[in-house]
Parts: sequence; structure tokens; C-alpha cells
Amino acid sequence: MARILLLSPYEPPSDGIAKHTSFLVDAWDSAGHSVLVISPGKQNRLEEAESIGSHSKVARILRSIPRRRTQSQILAFEPDMVFVQFAIAAVSVNLWSVRSLCKRFVAKRIPVVVAFHEPAREYDLLGFVTRMIYRSMARVTDVPVVFSLAGRLALTENGLFDDVVEVPHGTAGIAKISDEDIERVRNLYHLNKPLVLALGFTSSDKGTDVLLESAVGIARSRGNDVQFLIAGSPRKRRGVFRIMGRRDVKCQRRLEEQAKEVVGADIRFSGFVANQNVAALLFVADVVALPYRRITQSGIANLALSSRSVIVASNLPGLRSDLGDAAAYVESGNAKALAEQISFLLGDQSASVRQNMRELSGERAAANTFARVAERILSAGLALSKQIRTEQDS
Repeated sequence: MARILLLSPYEPPSDGIAKHTSFLVDAWDSAGHSVLVISPGKQNRLEEAESIGSHSKVARILRSIPRRRTQSQILAFEPDMVFVQFAIAAVSVNLWSVRSLCKRFVAKRIPVVVAFHEPAREYDLLGFVTRMIYRSMARVTDVPVVFSLAGRLALTENGLFDDVVEVPHGTAGIAKISDEDIERVRNLYHLNKPLVLALGFTSSDKGTDVLLESAVGIARSRGNDVQFLIAGSPRKRRGVFRIMGRRDVKCQRRLEEQAKEVVGADIRFSGFVANQNVAALLFVADVVALPYRRITQSGIANLALSSRSVIVASNLPGLRSDLGDAAAYVESGNAKALAEQISFLLGDQSASVRQNMRELSGERAAANTFARVAERILSAGLALSKQIRTEQDS
């Protein structure tokens, strides 16, 4: 069995990459591997690490500047592989610490596998600053991993790597949703009409303004018998990356102002959705809208697959990698096309189409489980580890 050191955010607090990490840890732990998650937090001693499975623990000892004691404690774990969940938004002020630790493991010939979550969206986000961060991280990466074609192209076409390992983002399989779950979210969000849902952290890249622009046409086609729920809030940022957070806050304000100007449509904002309500809310929605402008891959898309959702998405490589034939696609930024597609799916004559789309979503969720993704990532790291040992022996 392998020993995997994982550098990543870990819940709580709630975060897309932290949730993704928890699913991977569960998969590795269930397979009998030992995992130690090093996450930002307040713990100072590895001995106090919290157990999160039969073989796995999380130690919240990561700091913006790596401590000598932290480094020695991590080395005592003697990992076979180091796995890093990387995105500027997730690593934030701990960027230097993560890179420093990776550099040490590279020097010790322990494979460093880095999953790049948002290269298509982040690489040029702040100009030379974000490009410099990605190039710096690439220099301490033995095996780059991406979760979509968009991620692969972002890393290879920008000259960061010649090749990468591409795996599915992963799903938790088909979500178990009870009648009580459905009733709870209907009451909690006052759902009494067919629902069009947009879910996730606020960002201009998600194209929620395009959905709001399409709302009038959708409402008109339905005789106003439709609700729109914009569920989510700006992501909290730290340090210098608060500048990215301010952009998201401004985006949220613009969306709320835009919604006020949409006449004849029932549009509501709900803020953050608790984990226990996400699957049921995605299932209850008659259409889940993903009108993104730019995306590497989408955690929301994979959650929607697990909930067997009816999905309308922008025709972007990152979303096609996630959703395959389980979604209907429209041109990114085209509010008219989005309105027409959603209106069609909400129609009574489309009941069989919706049912077929739900079945396809479930099939894709079952095919791309975190257990399979975790095994492929581990295989890539251990293959390099075997190669390193062979070179050392020779």
C-alpha cells in the first residue's frame, strides 16, 4: 500500500478544491493507502493530526512561510508520492510554503504530482503575476495532472509542459437523495414553479449575467411559470489575492442590480448553499444552467451529474470534458440561444428529453467516480517513483 502526502485545502471551510480533496482521500483510504493531508490551519503538532479515515489524517499545519519543524514532521511520514491540489485561488498566501515543500521533495527524488485545477482561467488572470506563479510551480512538478482538454491545452500551449496526465475531474457516483431531502430544499428555497438554477461561487467567468439576460425570454415563453435561483456567493480570499475577491464582490453586486431590471421574471438570490442541500437542489432543478465564458473544468458540473440533473452548458472544451453527451450546449455568451434551449427543455413536450438527459447524467457520474480518478493519479505517481528507484539502483 502507498503512502501519499497531500498538500491541499481541506474542509472546513467549504471550498470546491477542499471538497475534491476529501473525495480523493476517501477513495485512497478505502483502497487501503495511507494519506496525510497537510492543510492550512492552526495546529502546530503532527501528533495531533485529526483522523479522517482508517488510514488517513489531516494536519492543519501549513503556513505562508514553511516552518522547519513542519518540514521535519512531514518528512517523517516518508511518503511514496506527494500530491498537490493547485490553483492560485485555493493555495493563496500559502503558495510559497507549498512550492518550498515541493522543491525539497523533488530534491529527495520523491515524485511530486501536481493537479492544476484552473490553468485556462488563471494563467493570464493578473498578467505577468499569475504567469510567474504558474511557471514557478511548474519547475517543482514531476507529473502534471489536469482534469480536462482545456487544462491540457493551457499547460502545453503556454510552454509549461510538453505533456500532461489528463483524468476526469471525478464524481461521487449517483447521489442518494431522499424524499425528505427534496421536501427540505423545496421549503427552504420556496420552490413552487419549474426551476432554473445557477450554482457556485460568484465570478464573471461563470456567465450568470447571460442567464439573467435570457430570463425575460424564458419567462415569456412559460407565461411566467418559472423561477430562477442564483445560488452562491463570492469566494473569500486572503492576502494579496483579495484583489481577486473584490472583483467577485463587484460581480455579485452587478448581478443583483441586473436582476432588478429584469421585468416579468421571478429571480432570487440565495447565497451559500450548505453541503447537505446541494445534491437535492441540483436534482430538484428542472434545468441547471452553466453559461460559462471561461472554464478549465467545473466541480458544479460533476455535482450536477451525480444529481442526474438536466444541464444546459456553454460549448467550451472544459465543460464538454466534464459532461460529454449528458448536456445540451449553446454558444458561450449567446443569451438568445440560451433562452431558446432552456425554454425548450422546460416545455411539456420535452419530458422524455429531460428524462433521457437525467439518465445520461447518471451514467456519466457512475463511469467517472473518484475511486477511478484516484487510482489513475496514484498510478502516474508510482510509475515515476519506480523509474526513479530503477535509475538509483543502476
